[in-house]
Amino acid sequence: MGLVSRHAFSHAPSAGRRTSASVPLALLMLLFGTAAHADPLLDRYVTEALASNSALQAQHFAVEAALQGLSAARGKRGPTVTLNARYTAAEGGRVIELPTGDLVNPVYQTLNQLTAGSANPTAFPQIDNTDIALVRRREQDTRLSFAAPLYAPEIDAEVHLRAAQLEGSQATREAYARALVRDVKTAYLRAVAADAGVQVLEASRASLQANLRVAQALVAAGKATRDQGLRAEAELLDIEQRLNTARNEARAARRFLNLLRNQDENTPVDVRVDTTEPLGDGSAPASSRPELRQLDAQIDEAEGARKLARAAYQPVLAVVADAGIQGVEYGSGRDPDVATVSLVLKWTLLDFGTRRAAVSRAAAQANQLKALRQDVQRQLALARANAADRVQTTADSLSTAAARRAAAEESLRIAERKRDAGQLSQAEFIDAERSATAARMGLLLAGTEQRIAAAELEFTEARFPLPAVLSGVSP
Repeated sequence: MGLVSRHAFSHAPSAGRRTSASVPLALLMLLFGTAAHADPLLDRYVTEALASNSALQAQHFAVEAALQGLSAARGKRGPTVTLNARYTAAEGGRVIELPTGDLVNPVYQTLNQLTAGSANPTAFPQIDNTDIALVRRREQDTRLSFAAPLYAPEIDAEVHLRAAQLEGSQATREAYARALVRDVKTAYLRAVAADAGVQVLEASRASLQANLRVAQALVAAGKATRDQGLRAEAELLDIEQRLNTARNEARAARRFLNLLRNQDENTPVDVRVDTTEPLGDGSAPASSRPELRQLDAQIDEAEGARKLARAAYQPVLAVVADAGIQGVEYGSGRDPDVATVSLVLKWTLLDFGTRRAAVSRAAAQANQLKALRQDVQRQLALARANAADRVQTTADSLSTAAARRAAAEESLRIAERKRDAGQLSQAEFIDAERSATAARMGLLLAGTEQRIAAAELEFTEARFPLPAVLSGVSP
């Protein structure tokens, strides 16, 4: 979009020597500048919004989270090594009593009695019963555990699902970025239009101020009645009121543009354009809408969920190896060393329909998303057709508005000459001024709407060349 500087409106000659065509000529440069010049300011604002918009930053974090989820799923394919250590101090617990003393003491006593008085008497001691504590008072178990899946179809299904989620989050981010570009362009055009509208009304105010001076001079000379001066003053006050409203709208437009750029609401917004810059189209060839790719990813995600649910019907086989030490205390000897190797099979044989319901649910979600995609595709095609029609309609309206502006400007020039010659009433001149101001505003509005329609068409065709980070593909 190309716009002239505000200075094009600020050097209007005084009312007595003023040429009414000066403002419309600037407006024509404003409205048709895109045919020959680029707008580096708009490019800068779009770049700033893509780099700092808070909502888009949130989408970046969503993509990062999905990427890490995919990495975690892929990591399950590899082995894991875990250090497990346990040191236990216990008191009490169950005790097993062995009656060893009750069993052997009578025998020992009998033998001692039989050999008493012999040459070799025996002296077997009395033995207490044995108590075995099932809970050790002190115990440690420290080992390294190695586990690796040998056959685990659920892992591949989860990787597929996480990859689809990443694709969906990337498409969501791109869709938001393209909408942000459109909104920034629209907000900028609204700001430019509001600023230019203020300048149009300021030019009209200058003309009406000159008209008020002429009316007051005629009244003072006795060539006009006092009502003509009052009419001129009332019209000037009306323009002043419209100017206040237009300035408020211009400030609101700037605040909204700053919001999209994640800037303070009072940050200055420049709408001047370096018209020496050649226009670059800046649009890439039309590509598929990210909304459709987002739905494709969601369909793929639902298919991944179905595969994950079906994988639960199959067994999981893994190898697990442990190596470590056990004992009462930590030591360096070989006696407490322990090592085991196991093949672990897990196979759910009966779950009362839980897996079947999960498969059916995922299939239903996939079918729902496929039907939704067809509807969204038709809606996007309709939006594109409407945007193309709007571009053509606004182009036609712009031509009509330009012709209307030219006619109104010529009528105002003739009215100025007649008024200065005393051949035109105050009411007739004010009507001519009103028509000229309305025509200028109409031309400004038509030009703005045409550029907004072009931005909308660019959005519906996904043609804006986004940075690579916003349109990347899944790893």
